[in-house]
Amino acid sequence: MRVVLIPMKPLVGAKERLAPALNPDERRRLSLAMLTDVMAASRGFDRVWVLNSDADAASAAVAAGVEAVPDPAPGAGLNASLTAATERAIGEGATGVLVVSADLPAVSAADLEALSNKEGLAVAPDRSGTGTNALWRSPGNTIQVAFGTSSLAAHERLAREVGVDIRLVERPGLALDVDVPDDLAAAWKTTVGPATRRALEEMDVAARLRLAG
Repeated sequence: MRVVLIPMKPLVGAKERLAPALNPDERRRLSLAMLTDVMAASRGFDRVWVLNSDADAASAAVAAGVEAVPDPAPGAGLNASLTAATERAIGEGATGVLVVSADLPAVSAADLEALSNKEGLAVAPDRSGTGTNALWRSPGNTIQVAFGTSSLAAHERLAREVGVDIRLVERPGLALDVDVPDDLAAAWKTTVGPATRRALEEMDVAARLRLAG
């Protein structure tokens, strides 16, 4: 059984680094739209858990037909939440666990399948080549998660420590996460999921980016 974990940060104050381009309500709407597209890309997996702290995120998960799982380690940080969720997934029979960021608007089912179609470890770097946008582990406890600053190097180090090779899966849909206005511009110019595209159009992002120079 393959389980997908999609950690969703609290929507209060979501995507604050997009503040030069979007107001708080728009950032919240965009976050939910990107989550919707990530959930859609995850449909081929046995179970999809959205780790959430908000009623709106939980409602979005239910509407998408996936499982809304309250943050299993509230206040303890992303890695603690993912570790607890991984342990639960393994306890329920998971043979592989895929962690996918909730802000990958261009990710596709094919991207996620390319990442998780083999046993072992695989990681999808972000556009900078320093962060981790998705991590596949089969077995699910092969290494601990180490998301945060320079997480790609941290995951590679953990793999070396246990003597396991780690595959780098570099695909455009996995590399684009949206944190700053430049990422927003990149999302506008590429093929993103329908929920994200609709949100960008409703917010007239193209005009705003032109005004921003």
